Amino acid sequence: MKSLLIVSARHRSGSTTLTCLLARYLQSVARRRVLVLDLAEPPWCARVLACGSGGTAVTARRLPDVDYLASTPRGAIRVLDACGVDGLRAGGDSSPTQYYANLRHLLSVAGPWFDVCLIDAPVLPDVRTVCAEALVDAAVSPMAVSPSSIDCALEVINGTYGIRNVRARLNPALRFTGLLPVMATPGSPNDAWVRVIETTLREWLIEDEALPQGYALLPRVPYVECVGDVGSSSKSSRGVAARDAAVSDASRAVTACLKVITQRLDAVPAASVAACGHAGACNA
Repeated sequence: MKSLLIVSARHRSGSTTLTCLLARYLQSVARRRVLVLDLAEPPWCARVLACGSGGTAVTARRLPDVDYLASTPRGAIRVLDACGVDGLRAGGDSSPTQYYANLRHLLSVAGPWFDVCLIDAPVLPDVRTVCAEALVDAAVSPMAVSPSSIDCALEVINGTYGIRNVRARLNPALRFTGLLPVMATPGSPNDAWVRVIETTLREWLIEDEALPQGYALLPRVPYVECVGDVGSSSKSSRGVAARDAAVSDASRAVTACLKVITQRLDAVPAASVAACGHAGACNA
């Protein structure tokens, strides 16, 4: 099982959206068995993944039994709400070391039955996110295209609990897929900050020559409130046609972005969870 942490600092701009979009892509296009571990508060992944007709997302507060897992088809999603799991809920009695051990155990148990685990986590330096960083195979960081994007990105990369320090102290095998700019709204202010990001953070972007801008960027998807199949309408007005065209263009751009992230994840060797990290360091 490959594990990917969606990590951010200060603001969770686009984290849940990316988690859900990627889960749906892995399920419906790549035909993977996906475990979505929702460590964030509130746990929005289950609610968002329940929308649309792109497949059924089963939500639970524990992993299913072995018989159920053995019969799980390719192209399935299981959402695990950590807020309801003993030892993983926020504000529980677990110390950082215990939390690390509990999370490590869960990933070890889930490993044989899922192809990919996506972890939606609180912002750094939350201990739950640090423990996840110490255990996962890879991490990706969505960031809003805004004036705060540079500071947030630098904290994810170079902060006390950023990728570089966690890789040096806790998880040498951790791969950083890169920064993923998220276009929250259209317009020239976004365009200006995109240019700033390209100049300042180019080496950390997810480069791909096949994409128009040369790197992965998650565009705004207009008129879509739920993750799943893009809705269609029987109305034939010009407004509906223009809307559908805009949705179609944005959806193609989103799919291209998700394809690149999936390819990067596929290229990461899956490490043994038991061999990763050091629990004591999560107390630091």
